[in-house]
This record gives sequence, C-alpha cells and structure tokens, in this order.
Amino acid sequence: MTSKGAAIAAANALAARWAREHTGTGDTVFSAAAVWPLLALLAAGAHGPARAELAYAVGLRPEEAAAGARALLSHVHALPGVHTAAGLWTRRTLELRPGWSAQLPPGTHGVLTDDPAQDREALDAWTSQHTDGLITSMPVTPSGETRLVLAAAQAVRTRWLRPFQDGSAQPESGPGPVANWSPCIAAPPCSTGSPWPTPATVR
Repeated sequence: MTSKGAAIAAANALAARWAREHTGTGDTVFSAAAVWPLLALLAAGAHGPARAELAYAVGLRPEEAAAGARALLSHVHALPGVHTAAGLWTRRTLELRPGWSAQLPPGTHGVLTDDPAQDREALDAWTSQHTDGLITSMPVTPSGETRLVLAAAQAVRTRWLRPFQDGSAQPESGPGPVANWSPCIAAPPCSTGSPWPTPATVR
C-alpha cells in the first residue's frame, strides 16, 4: 500500500514541475494538492498510452495511484480549515469497471440523470459543500449528452495571528513634498522583527 508520505512527495513534485514551467508566464494559480488525487485516480484505471502519461504526471505506479489518492485526500481533509475532494459523475449507461470503482474514496462517484437542471443542482451542491460555501456553483453546464464530469475542489480558511489594524503613517521621504498624513493598514511588529503580521496556520 502506498504510504501517505509517498503521496505527499509525489504531489509536491508535481507542484514543483508546474511552478518551474510557469515561472515568468504571468499570473498563475494552481493547486497540485487538489488536482493530484484526481489524476492519480485516473491513472489507476487508465490503459494504453494514457496510463503511462498519467503515471508520469502522478509520479507513482498506476497500481499504487488509487491508494495514494485516498491517502492524500484523507490527510489534507483532516487539516484544520481545509476542505478538499475529488468528484466523478457518470451517466447510468456508462459502466465503470468494478475493480476500479471499488478503489474510489467514499462519496466520490455520483450518477448523472436525464434532467440537466437536476444534475446542475447536484453539482452546485457538491461544489458548495466541499468549498465551505466559498464557491456556490460548478463552472460546467451539463446537458442531456453529458456522459462524464470530473472535478476537484479545495478551499482553505486562514486568519492572521496578529490582525491588521487601521492607523496612519507619514513617509519621511519620497519623490515629492509630503504635506499630509496618509491612512494605512498596519500591524504591530512580529517577534521576528518584521513590520508585517504573521500569517497563522490554517484553522
């Protein structure tokens, strides 16, 4: 069985590759901790060239990938203030191999109906539940022809150990004359000597 440590290391390696590839390309946001479990679950059930490609992306052998996905999801979800999940919805006529579907984490698999409005409601409810209400709708519009939906969700709530406080400050020098005090948001220095507040661990 794949250890939690191996799954964490593999997810971090994927994040590092993405960071290297996107350095200097503009504003970029990604979370390997959210996407890696979904890729790992797909690797476990893939065949042909896709199996090798997904195994490379995941960094684990396909035989170990599903266990790694379950271990990482369980670990991240147990962190205070963190919500994460992987989701898969398929039409009733799309049969999944029992050997693969049995490896999915509990609550991962849902069924699409013949009612797009009902499906959209179910997808939005899943999204809201697994992002602690921060995102209320999934950016997908199911139709009567939709056969499969894959999704990953992650949300983190944090707080500052030393909250910001309203105050005022006046620069001592600059490109022009300084005539008035300017409002700002400031916080007392931290123990490290930095003038900025220290971010707390997630709650």
